[in-house]
Amino acid sequence: MLQSYACSELHDGLPVPFGRVMRIHAEGIWTGNHGDPWRRAIDIVDTRVKCLHDDASSADIRFTGGWILPGLIDAHLHLTLGSLSLTRLDLGGTSSRSEFMERIAKRHAGLSADQWLEAFGWDESLWGGAQPDATWLQAAADRPAVAWRCDQHVALCNKAAMAELDLSREVEGGTIVRSADGQPTGLLLEQAAWQLLVPRIPPPPIDVQRRALQQGCRHLLSLGVTAVGAMEYLQQVEELMAPLRNEASLGVRVAVTVLDRTGALPLDRARRIAQSESLRVIGFKSFADGTLGAATAAMIDPYENAAGRGTLVEHALAGTLEAWMREVLAADFSPSVHAIGDRALAETLACAERCDPQRRVRFEHAQTVDPASLPRFAGRRVSMQPFHKFGDAPVALDRLGAQRMNRVFRFRDYREAGACLAFGSDWPIVSASPIDGMRSAITGITRSGRVQGTDQCLTPAEAIDGYTVEAARCLEEWNGVGTLGGGSHADMVVLDRNPLECDWLRAPPRVICTLVDGRIVHDARAPVSV
Repeated sequence: MLQSYACSELHDGLPVPFGRVMRIHAEGIWTGNHGDPWRRAIDIVDTRVKCLHDDASSADIRFTGGWILPGLIDAHLHLTLGSLSLTRLDLGGTSSRSEFMERIAKRHAGLSADQWLEAFGWDESLWGGAQPDATWLQAAADRPAVAWRCDQHVALCNKAAMAELDLSREVEGGTIVRSADGQPTGLLLEQAAWQLLVPRIPPPPIDVQRRALQQGCRHLLSLGVTAVGAMEYLQQVEELMAPLRNEASLGVRVAVTVLDRTGALPLDRARRIAQSESLRVIGFKSFADGTLGAATAAMIDPYENAAGRGTLVEHALAGTLEAWMREVLAADFSPSVHAIGDRALAETLACAERCDPQRRVRFEHAQTVDPASLPRFAGRRVSMQPFHKFGDAPVALDRLGAQRMNRVFRFRDYREAGACLAFGSDWPIVSASPIDGMRSAITGITRSGRVQGTDQCLTPAEAIDGYTVEAARCLEEWNGVGTLGGGSHADMVVLDRNPLECDWLRAPPRVICTLVDGRIVHDARAPVSV
């Protein structure tokens, strides 16, 4: 059983006196060297690591039975959206129409009259595949109600919400699903949801959003995440994150990729966000396609059980993706492109090869890939979310057929091709837990309970790389995070067992403590003072 002994000032989250060396001892402290992975002690001066060694004498903190890794990095999540999701109705796991409607009714009863009902997380595969329609939201009565599919690329609206929208026109790169008589069913796909619906949903008050953001950061810290690559709208960065960056209330280091995708790139506004060790803007993001679950990911060959090959969107659809990349790179930012289908990924790669010799483009998700193109990813930044495999691998088999499973979730292939393979979660689309993600990458376990694609499984050390040093490389060579060594930030996560030797399938590690700048910011146990 893991025990912790520490000075009370450290457990209170207060720093040790300036200039004093603080020593932490554990069963093992990750070196990042696969051949010599552990040391026993780490010295910290102020907020930085001085060195790792094996001298356990005079330790200020002893994690007996604990194993320390660098603070984990989530290379791709939606920090504001994920934080707000903690306050919204979660439809994840709903397995029938009746259960769906019961949850909507309960939520409706608890809201004030002027609020929209916002829900997320439904997955039609859990109730047999039938697509929901507006009648599933009828328990919300005359209140505008929106329920997002688990991938956030399909929105279900009730009649009151649809009355707020102009559904008389079609949207390029999106679909307004209609019944046989031409009436909207309530389902909006891709750009139809983003362009027509999202601007009409009233945002919560700023103070509510800030409190949610603080709650979201505390949630991430409890999972061992100390730094994130956040996909955010610039207004959210300006109004929510920038005012909090110098306060201990945020806690998590944030590298922002801006989501604003219409009109001219807001380069000057992005540059005005003062760069610091806790908040910086590193790039801009575009979407090339949709998702496998929604059958909107752009594929080279047709889907097995859905019409068509999916769809390209935004710059990929307009033929301006390369020009957009060049503009972002010329401004010294990193282009980031959502590409899930093998066609979307191929077109994104081709554009990057023509304009990105420094290999700064980030390929987000990259869930399906033409095997012949894998060598071309050498040195390129591939940002994947291994816990997507847990839920999406069975969906991929259904959507693509067994003959194309050699294109899906190619973790090992990307790594052996020489790509920088960074891991994240895409929270709130799936769990933000890096332990959940590592378990999927290491074991190949899926939601069905079956192990799938074991030829692509990684070793525990390789999975740790994805959430530490490789994630830092992907996020514009983020210095000071992802490692524990001389000069690095003293950001750490303490696990209750050796992650290299435990049974990841049946008994994965648990997060016991999280430290930022050498201070304990999350502790799952009661402290014991010495």
